[in-house]
Amino acid sequence: MANELTHLNDSQLIQNLQTLGTEFAKSGILGVSNPSQGLIVALTCYTEHISPIEFARTYHIVNGRLSMRADAMQAQFLRQGGRIRWLVSTNEKCEAVFSHPEYAPEGVTLTLTIEEMVESGIAVDGRGQLKQTWKSFPRQMLRARVVSEGCRMLTPGIVAGVYTPEEAGEFGSAPARTLDLSKPREVPVQAPPEPEPEPEPEPEPEPASEPKDITELLIEKEAIVNNFLCDKLHWITGEQTWRNLAPRHMDSIKQRTAQFLEKAEAYFKEQYDE
Repeated sequence: MANELTHLNDSQLIQNLQTLGTEFAKSGILGVSNPSQGLIVALTCYTEHISPIEFARTYHIVNGRLSMRADAMQAQFLRQGGRIRWLVSTNEKCEAVFSHPEYAPEGVTLTLTIEEMVESGIAVDGRGQLKQTWKSFPRQMLRARVVSEGCRMLTPGIVAGVYTPEEAGEFGSAPARTLDLSKPREVPVQAPPEPEPEPEPEPEPEPASEPKDITELLIEKEAIVNNFLCDKLHWITGEQTWRNLAPRHMDSIKQRTAQFLEKAEAYFKEQYDE
């Protein structure tokens, strides 16, 4: 590299590279739009000993910046012993396990979603709309982002100083923000929030009425009960009432009071209807 830098001081070499860069700009090849970008391409080809065709396979010029293609990053990562296991690759989510025998033998899982890209502002333009590249190629854009992050994390030497075209395309897209120091920044004073009204106490539930005693129930339906006991069950005579029931009969009614009353009423209605 030292010899290369020495040669770069040769005015004739610099002039030749500038001429080559100008020709790149005239032809529009490799995404070059002006002589300065063409010179960057020529210098890169010279210092890395690659042809313009190899440059096109590896790099792009995006917003005046040198960027490396995501597939070139991935190829370099694999050549250095890295491994990538794709778990998910859809328009909504990309997830992969990156591993390297020396730097990450157990593997590192990286996940990226389209929601994250939208929320961070990377995938939207100044109007808040989804950028055309993200709208047309969401799966590829997510995958390129994951590849760049994985390679940069495990083998940063591959991508030191360069970004993917997808990342470089974001540079300069956000409006520049400046801080005016000519006057102190005024922080609006917010009024303290009004206390929320205390909830009205809920009315206490009325105490549940105690169930009626069996005596009260039998008194309420005296005629019906006596008729049923005498004519249907024959537990009493015509001159007696339920009060004259034998203890075992009274115990039977207490155990099934509701059923007993229902049957007594049904028997009474049956007789009445007849």
